[in-house]
Amino acid sequence: MESMESILKNYRFMPADEENMKELSALLLPFSEELGDDFYGFLMEDPNTAAYFRTEEAVEKRKRTIQHWFKGLFTAKYDQRHLMRLQRIGRVHVKIGLNGHYVNASMSFIRSYCISRLNSEVADPVRRQDLVETLNRILDINLDVMTSSYREAELKKVFLSHRLEFWLVRWAERLMHGLNLLLMLGLVILAAGVAGLLASDILYALRETLETGVIKALGSLLILWMMIELLHTQVEHLRGGRFRVQVFVELALVAFIRKLFVAAIDEKEAVTFALLIGGLLVLGVVFYLLGKVEPRSGR
Repeated sequence: MESMESILKNYRFMPADEENMKELSALLLPFSEELGDDFYGFLMEDPNTAAYFRTEEAVEKRKRTIQHWFKGLFTAKYDQRHLMRLQRIGRVHVKIGLNGHYVNASMSFIRSYCISRLNSEVADPVRRQDLVETLNRILDINLDVMTSSYREAELKKVFLSHRLEFWLVRWAERLMHGLNLLLMLGLVILAAGVAGLLASDILYALRETLETGVIKALGSLLILWMMIELLHTQVEHLRGGRFRVQVFVELALVAFIRKLFVAAIDEKEAVTFALLIGGLLVLGVVFYLLGKVEPRSGR
Protein backbone atom coordinates (compact mmCIF):
# COMPACT_ATOMS: atom_id res chain seq x y z
CA MET A 1 0.00 0.00 0.00
CA GLU A 2 1.24 3.47 -0.90
CA SER A 3 1.78 6.12 1.78
CA MET A 4 -0.88 8.80 2.21
CA GLU A 5 1.57 11.42 1.00
CA SER A 6 2.09 9.48 -2.23
CA ILE A 7 -1.65 8.95 -2.69
CA LEU A 8 -2.41 12.66 -2.26
CA LYS A 9 0.31 13.48 -4.76
CA ASN A 10 -1.04 10.99 -7.31
CA TYR A 11 -4.52 12.50 -7.01
CA ARG A 12 -3.05 16.03 -7.24
CA PHE A 13 -4.51 17.04 -3.91
CA MET A 14 -3.47 20.69 -3.49
CA PRO A 15 -3.58 23.24 -0.64
CA ALA A 16 -6.60 24.72 -2.40
CA ASP A 17 -8.39 21.43 -1.85
CA GLU A 18 -7.73 21.70 1.88
CA GLU A 19 -9.41 25.10 1.88
CA ASN A 20 -12.32 23.73 -0.13
CA MET A 21 -12.73 20.92 2.39
CA LYS A 22 -13.43 23.49 5.09
CA GLU A 23 -16.25 24.94 3.01
CA LEU A 24 -17.53 21.49 2.10
CA SER A 25 -17.58 20.66 5.80
CA ALA A 26 -19.67 23.73 6.57
CA LEU A 27 -22.06 23.02 3.70
CA LEU A 28 -22.53 19.24 3.98
CA LEU A 29 -22.02 18.17 7.59
CA PRO A 30 -25.34 19.70 8.73
CA PHE A 31 -26.98 17.04 6.55
CA SER A 32 -25.13 14.12 8.19
CA GLU A 33 -28.20 12.77 9.95
CA GLU A 34 -30.27 13.01 6.80
CA LEU A 35 -27.50 11.27 4.86
CA GLY A 36 -27.49 8.45 7.43
CA ASP A 37 -31.23 7.91 6.97
CA ASP A 38 -31.06 8.06 3.16
CA PHE A 39 -28.03 5.80 3.06
CA TYR A 40 -29.82 3.24 5.24
CA GLY A 41 -32.77 3.36 2.83
CA PHE A 42 -30.34 2.78 -0.05
CA LEU A 43 -28.85 -0.27 1.69
CA MET A 44 -32.29 -1.72 2.43
CA GLU A 45 -33.15 -1.72 -1.29
CA ASP A 46 -30.85 -4.70 -1.89
CA PRO A 47 -31.51 -7.94 0.04
CA ASN A 48 -27.76 -8.68 0.22
CA THR A 49 -26.99 -5.48 2.14
CA ALA A 50 -30.33 -5.44 3.97
CA ALA A 51 -29.36 -8.76 5.57
CA TYR A 52 -26.82 -6.91 7.73
CA PHE A 53 -29.54 -4.82 9.44
CA ARG A 54 -31.93 -7.24 11.12
CA THR A 55 -32.16 -5.30 14.38
CA GLU A 56 -32.71 -1.66 15.32
CA GLU A 57 -29.37 -1.70 17.12
CA ALA A 58 -27.58 -2.70 13.90
CA VAL A 59 -29.39 0.07 12.00
CA GLU A 60 -28.44 2.76 14.51
CA LYS A 61 -24.86 1.54 14.68
CA ARG A 62 -24.55 1.71 10.90
CA LYS A 63 -26.00 5.22 10.81
CA ARG A 64 -23.53 6.40 13.45
CA THR A 65 -20.70 4.73 11.53
CA ILE A 66 -21.52 6.43 8.23
CA GLN A 67 -21.99 9.80 9.99
CA HIS A 68 -18.62 9.44 11.72
CA TRP A 69 -16.91 8.55 8.43
CA PHE A 70 -18.72 11.40 6.64
CA LYS A 71 -17.45 13.89 9.22
CA GLY A 72 -13.89 12.58 8.89
CA LEU A 73 -14.17 12.85 5.11
CA PHE A 74 -13.98 16.65 5.40
CA THR A 75 -12.38 17.28 8.80
CA ALA A 76 -9.73 14.56 9.22
CA LYS A 77 -6.09 15.26 8.58
CA TYR A 78 -5.08 13.17 5.59
CA ASP A 79 -1.97 11.60 7.10
CA GLN A 80 -0.71 8.08 7.72
CA ARG A 81 -2.99 7.61 10.72
CA HIS A 82 -6.05 8.43 8.61
CA LEU A 83 -4.75 6.01 5.97
CA MET A 84 -4.70 3.24 8.56
CA ARG A 85 -8.28 4.05 9.60
CA LEU A 86 -9.46 3.75 5.99
CA GLN A 87 -7.55 0.50 5.58
CA ARG A 88 -9.27 -0.89 8.66
CA ILE A 89 -12.66 -0.10 7.09
CA GLY A 90 -11.73 -2.20 4.06
CA ARG A 91 -10.60 -5.11 6.24
CA VAL A 92 -13.83 -4.99 8.25
CA HIS A 93 -15.83 -5.26 5.02
CA VAL A 94 -13.91 -8.44 4.14
CA LYS A 95 -14.38 -9.79 7.67
CA ILE A 96 -18.17 -9.44 7.54
CA GLY A 97 -18.24 -10.93 4.02
CA LEU A 98 -19.44 -7.81 2.17
CA ASN A 99 -18.82 -7.92 -1.56
CA GLY A 100 -16.55 -5.10 -2.81
CA HIS A 101 -19.19 -4.17 -5.38
CA TYR A 102 -21.37 -2.71 -2.60
CA VAL A 103 -18.53 -0.51 -1.35
CA ASN A 104 -18.24 1.10 -4.77
CA ALA A 105 -22.01 1.39 -5.13
CA SER A 106 -22.24 3.04 -1.70
CA MET A 107 -19.57 5.56 -2.60
CA SER A 108 -21.47 6.37 -5.79
CA PHE A 109 -24.62 7.00 -3.74
CA ILE A 110 -22.78 9.31 -1.34
CA ARG A 111 -21.17 11.17 -4.24
CA SER A 112 -24.56 11.77 -5.87
CA TYR A 113 -26.07 12.85 -2.57
CA CYS A 114 -23.31 15.39 -1.88
CA ILE A 115 -23.36 16.82 -5.42
CA SER A 116 -27.13 17.20 -5.19
CA ARG A 117 -26.72 19.16 -1.96
CA LEU A 118 -24.00 21.34 -3.44
CA ASN A 119 -26.23 22.11 -6.42
CA SER A 120 -28.89 23.40 -4.08
CA GLU A 121 -26.57 25.18 -1.62
CA VAL A 122 -24.02 26.87 -3.91
CA ALA A 123 -25.40 29.33 -6.44
CA ASP A 124 -22.15 30.27 -8.16
CA PRO A 125 -21.53 27.60 -10.85
CA VAL A 126 -17.78 28.23 -10.98
CA ARG A 127 -17.39 27.92 -7.23
CA ARG A 128 -19.69 24.90 -7.17
CA GLN A 129 -17.62 23.17 -9.84
CA ASP A 130 -14.46 23.82 -7.84
CA LEU A 131 -16.04 22.29 -4.73
CA VAL A 132 -17.32 19.30 -6.70
CA GLU A 133 -13.82 18.61 -8.01
CA THR A 134 -12.45 18.60 -4.47
CA LEU A 135 -15.33 16.41 -3.34
CA ASN A 136 -14.65 13.91 -6.12
CA ARG A 137 -10.96 13.92 -5.31
CA ILE A 138 -11.37 13.08 -1.62
CA LEU A 139 -14.08 10.52 -2.32
CA ASP A 140 -11.80 8.83 -4.86
CA ILE A 141 -8.95 8.83 -2.34
CA ASN A 142 -11.15 7.22 0.31
CA LEU A 143 -12.49 4.65 -2.15
CA ASP A 144 -9.00 3.89 -3.42
CA VAL A 145 -7.60 3.18 0.04
CA MET A 146 -10.61 1.13 1.17
CA THR A 147 -10.80 -1.01 -1.96
CA SER A 148 -7.02 -1.54 -1.98
CA SER A 149 -7.04 -2.77 1.60
CA TYR A 150 -10.15 -4.78 0.75
CA ARG A 151 -8.29 -6.57 -2.03
CA GLU A 152 -5.24 -7.14 0.17
CA ALA A 153 -7.40 -8.65 2.92
CA GLU A 154 -9.17 -10.91 0.41
CA LEU A 155 -5.84 -12.02 -1.07
CA LYS A 156 -4.55 -12.88 2.40
CA LYS A 157 -7.59 -15.09 2.93
CA VAL A 158 -7.04 -16.77 -0.43
CA PHE A 159 -3.31 -17.22 0.15
CA LEU A 160 -3.93 -18.63 3.62
CA SER A 161 -6.42 -21.18 2.33
CA HIS A 162 -4.16 -21.95 -0.63
CA ARG A 163 -1.16 -22.44 1.65
CA LEU A 164 -3.20 -24.66 3.99
CA GLU A 165 -4.51 -26.65 1.05
CA PHE A 166 -0.97 -27.01 -0.32
CA TRP A 167 0.38 -28.38 2.96
CA LEU A 168 -2.59 -30.72 3.47
CA VAL A 169 -2.24 -32.13 -0.03
CA ARG A 170 1.54 -32.45 0.39
CA TRP A 171 1.28 -34.33 3.68
CA ALA A 172 -1.59 -36.47 2.36
CA GLU A 173 0.56 -37.45 -0.61
CA ARG A 174 3.43 -38.36 1.70
CA LEU A 175 1.09 -40.39 3.90
CA MET A 176 -0.35 -42.24 0.91
CA HIS A 177 3.12 -42.97 -0.42
CA GLY A 178 4.18 -44.30 2.97
CA LEU A 179 1.07 -46.48 3.21
CA ASN A 180 1.70 -47.80 -0.31
CA LEU A 181 5.25 -48.74 0.67
CA LEU A 182 3.88 -50.44 3.79
CA LEU A 183 1.40 -52.31 1.61
CA MET A 184 4.23 -53.35 -0.68
CA LEU A 185 6.20 -54.65 2.31
CA GLY A 186 3.16 -56.59 3.51
CA LEU A 187 2.68 -58.16 0.07
CA VAL A 188 6.33 -59.20 -0.05
CA ILE A 189 6.06 -60.85 3.38
CA LEU A 190 2.83 -62.62 2.39
CA ALA A 191 4.37 -63.75 -0.90
CA ALA A 192 7.28 -65.20 1.03
CA GLY A 193 4.81 -66.96 3.32
CA VAL A 194 2.92 -68.42 0.35
CA ALA A 195 6.22 -69.56 -1.16
CA GLY A 196 6.93 -71.34 2.12
CA LEU A 197 3.45 -72.91 2.01
CA LEU A 198 4.11 -74.14 -1.54
CA ALA A 199 7.39 -75.68 -0.45
CA SER A 200 5.59 -77.36 2.46
CA ASP A 201 2.91 -78.78 0.13
CA ILE A 202 5.55 -80.11 -2.26
CA LEU A 203 7.36 -81.83 0.63
CA TYR A 204 4.03 -83.25 1.78
CA ALA A 205 3.43 -84.63 -1.71
CA LEU A 206 6.85 -86.27 -1.76
CA ARG A 207 6.70 -87.71 1.75
CA GLU A 208 3.01 -88.50 2.25
CA THR A 209 0.20 -88.75 -0.30
CA LEU A 210 1.25 -87.71 -3.78
CA GLU A 211 -2.26 -86.99 -5.12
CA THR A 212 -3.38 -84.87 -2.16
CA GLY A 213 -0.05 -83.12 -1.94
CA VAL A 214 -0.02 -82.22 -5.64
CA ILE A 215 -3.51 -80.73 -5.48
CA LYS A 216 -2.59 -78.69 -2.37
CA ALA A 217 0.64 -77.60 -4.01
CA LEU A 218 -1.29 -76.57 -7.11
CA GLY A 219 -3.61 -74.45 -4.96
CA SER A 220 -0.63 -72.82 -3.21
CA LEU A 221 0.97 -72.24 -6.59
CA LEU A 222 -2.14 -70.39 -7.77
CA ILE A 223 -2.06 -68.21 -4.65
CA LEU A 224 1.62 -67.49 -5.20
CA TRP A 225 0.89 -66.54 -8.79
CA MET A 226 -1.85 -64.21 -7.52
CA MET A 227 0.54 -62.63 -5.01
CA ILE A 228 2.94 -61.94 -7.89
CA GLU A 229 0.06 -60.26 -9.76
CA LEU A 230 -0.72 -58.10 -6.71
CA LEU A 231 2.94 -57.16 -6.32
CA HIS A 232 3.15 -56.28 -10.01
CA THR A 233 0.00 -54.12 -9.76
CA GLN A 234 1.34 -52.33 -6.67
CA VAL A 235 4.70 -51.64 -8.34
CA GLU A 236 2.91 -50.20 -11.37
CA HIS A 237 0.77 -48.06 -9.09
CA LEU A 238 3.83 -46.70 -7.26
CA ARG A 239 5.36 -45.84 -10.63
CA GLY A 240 2.29 -43.79 -11.53
CA GLY A 241 0.30 -46.46 -13.35
CA ARG A 242 -3.47 -46.78 -13.14
CA PHE A 243 -5.12 -48.84 -10.45
CA ARG A 244 -6.61 -52.13 -11.79
CA VAL A 245 -9.78 -53.52 -10.23
CA GLN A 246 -9.46 -56.64 -12.39
CA VAL A 247 -6.63 -58.00 -10.28
CA PHE A 248 -8.95 -58.39 -7.28
CA VAL A 249 -11.44 -60.36 -9.37
CA GLU A 250 -8.51 -62.56 -10.42
CA LEU A 251 -7.67 -63.05 -6.74
CA ALA A 252 -11.26 -64.10 -6.01
CA LEU A 253 -11.19 -66.52 -8.96
CA VAL A 254 -8.02 -68.13 -7.66
CA ALA A 255 -9.55 -68.42 -4.19
CA PHE A 256 -12.62 -70.19 -5.62
CA ILE A 257 -10.47 -72.51 -7.75
CA ARG A 258 -8.41 -73.45 -4.70
CA LYS A 259 -11.66 -74.06 -2.79
CA LEU A 260 -12.69 -76.47 -5.54
CA PHE A 261 -9.38 -78.32 -5.20
CA VAL A 262 -9.77 -78.57 -1.44
CA ALA A 263 -13.42 -79.63 -1.79
CA ALA A 264 -12.35 -82.36 -4.20
CA ILE A 265 -9.84 -83.68 -1.68
CA ASP A 266 -12.29 -83.53 1.24
CA GLU A 267 -15.08 -85.05 -0.90
CA LYS A 268 -17.64 -82.36 -0.19
CA GLU A 269 -21.33 -82.71 -1.02
CA ALA A 270 -22.71 -81.99 -4.48
CA VAL A 271 -24.47 -78.85 -3.25
CA THR A 272 -21.14 -77.43 -2.07
CA PHE A 273 -19.58 -78.11 -5.46
CA ALA A 274 -22.58 -76.53 -7.21
CA LEU A 275 -22.29 -73.35 -5.13
CA LEU A 276 -18.55 -73.10 -5.72
CA ILE A 277 -18.96 -73.63 -9.47
CA GLY A 278 -21.82 -71.09 -9.57
CA GLY A 279 -19.69 -68.50 -7.77
CA LEU A 280 -16.81 -69.29 -10.12
CA LEU A 281 -19.04 -68.71 -13.15
CA VAL A 282 -20.28 -65.37 -11.79
CA LEU A 283 -16.73 -64.22 -11.15
CA GLY A 284 -15.77 -65.40 -14.63
CA VAL A 285 -18.48 -63.20 -16.16
CA VAL A 286 -17.37 -60.21 -14.05
CA PHE A 287 -13.76 -60.85 -15.06
CA TYR A 288 -14.75 -61.00 -18.74
CA LEU A 289 -16.72 -57.73 -18.53
CA LEU A 290 -13.88 -55.97 -16.71
CA GLY A 291 -11.50 -57.18 -19.41
CA LYS A 292 -13.62 -55.30 -21.96
CA VAL A 293 -13.45 -51.95 -20.16
CA GLU A 294 -10.11 -52.38 -18.35
CA PRO A 295 -7.57 -53.89 -20.77
CA ARG A 296 -4.60 -55.56 -19.15
CA SER A 297 -1.38 -53.55 -19.30
CA GLY A 298 1.62 -55.10 -21.01
CA ARG A 299 4.54 -56.41 -19.07
